Amino acid sequence: MNESKAFSERSLLMVCIALGAAQIWIVRYAMNQDGMSYLDVGDAYFRGDWARAISGYWSPMYTWLVGAALYLIRPSMGWEFKTVHLVNFVIYLGALFAFRFFLHAVLRAIREEGTSGEEHVPLPDWIFCGLGYAIFLWGTVVLIDPGDVTPDLLVAFFLFLIAGCLVELSGHESYGEFAIFGALCGAAYLSKAAMFPVGIGLVAVLLFSGKMSKRRVAGVLLACLFFAIVSLPYVSALSKQKGRLTFGDSGKLAYASMVSPGVPQKHWQGTPTEGGTPKHTTRQLLEHPPVFEFAEPVGGTYAPWYDPSYWNDGAHGKFRLRSQIRVLAQSARNYMKMLERELGLLAGVFIFILWGGQPTRSAIVSNWPLLAAAGLSLCAYSVVLVRSRYVGGSFVLLFIAILASVRLPKNTQTAVLAKYVALGVMGTILFSVLGRVAETAYMANTVYAYALPKDDLIAAEGLQRLGLRAGDPVAMIGDGTVSYWARLGRFKIVAEAFSPDAGQRQFWGESLEHREQAYECLRRSGAKMVVAWAPPETMDPGWKQISTTNYYVYSLAK
Repeated sequence: MNESKAFSERSLLMVCIALGAAQIWIVRYAMNQDGMSYLDVGDAYFRGDWARAISGYWSPMYTWLVGAALYLIRPSMGWEFKTVHLVNFVIYLGALFAFRFFLHAVLRAIREEGTSGEEHVPLPDWIFCGLGYAIFLWGTVVLIDPGDVTPDLLVAFFLFLIAGCLVELSGHESYGEFAIFGALCGAAYLSKAAMFPVGIGLVAVLLFSGKMSKRRVAGVLLACLFFAIVSLPYVSALSKQKGRLTFGDSGKLAYASMVSPGVPQKHWQGTPTEGGTPKHTTRQLLEHPPVFEFAEPVGGTYAPWYDPSYWNDGAHGKFRLRSQIRVLAQSARNYMKMLERELGLLAGVFIFILWGGQPTRSAIVSNWPLLAAAGLSLCAYSVVLVRSRYVGGSFVLLFIAILASVRLPKNTQTAVLAKYVALGVMGTILFSVLGRVAETAYMANTVYAYALPKDDLIAAEGLQRLGLRAGDPVAMIGDGTVSYWARLGRFKIVAEAFSPDAGQRQFWGESLEHREQAYECLRRSGAKMVVAWAPPETMDPGWKQISTTNYYVYSLAK
């Protein structure tokens, strides 16, 4: 690639690093629902609590990374979430350079193809790289969001490495690289359970991506062996814990909740009955308002979300054609929403395809292995639930595969026209990425009806001044999955008046008599205090504001 061109690769890498760092810096105080559970599980691994560390819902690789960082650095309360976001930044850098490996593997494959004597040529290297890094930014900053404390960026890291190996193994059969491919598929599974069936599909794509030979079959068998070596120890440990063969329960529970029959993700008490029979539930202490206790036997800050596979053990999905069609239609709409926000990218791709004519369409067909690698995840998630962070890496593979197939007429005008189309596409993507960063900054510094990240830190410190210590039992009104103050203070939520609606109307809308009954139930759970966010001005006597936040606390001590 000629560095005299407008976009040297070094410059593109620096832009990617700067935008990723900006996005992560903006949310350095923030946490999200899944993230709190990943941190709790990581703590369990590093204190040797294996029974509570092995989870049928949260995959282990990301918990190991954040757990190791917190164990080694031992940050203060104010630095804990910042440390976790530093881990995310390291993963982002890894994903960036894994993408670079993939991009250069594709470039080498294009050069080896040889087009010097043909009437159509691929995109110039600098245009392909410029578009590639722009698509990387869209996939990681806009779709995945490196500020989210989830393993999706880690999955993208492994997916880029797998795709790079897939490209190289299509033309060069190296036993060492076959083994690496299998190990990467196993590592991707340890990052997210959905990658186990996807990994099997990727191995199948590998088998047929090159000329069939005994060496290729042997190489694919070697990949299967290393896939098993990496993944089966965790599968065995998890299956032993659950008493049945399983590689993870997140997909099964998501299907039962999101598709059919609609099993609630938290506090499932057996309704709907066609969803199965719960083996162990949270204990419902009161119906109006709904109060649940869950002090034992599950650990974590908020037990119902620390291991949903325990509380929803016994739940199963039920196939209903109408429900499945509804979810597939919703998934298609979600994909369309993601793409319609990048109309510049879509327009550029369609221009290149139409401009390239039959040679481009033929090259796209011949590039089916990369398209299939991208499509596996896109199809798998569409059956249950599509979120942009799940499929960001797959969309990157999809568009790189298409751009690698572009073959434009070989004449003096091609390079000039292609440059303007590419600059337009890169400009629209950059505008989208900058818009996402600006939106994140606005949301992180604007007061809404819910707590800002710094509110949770102030609340945790305020509760400590009131006498709470690490490990003390507390209760809350609302939904414990967003009680990040409890994670920071190392308090354990043992009960809640479950009211996930805005303003906790399910609780505050009840009569005073019913609310007093709820306080008594929370007191019997062993909680020392109950915390609520933004109670109404007509709150019951005894509630006190925590410092300058909109959190309030009510002492349950008699």
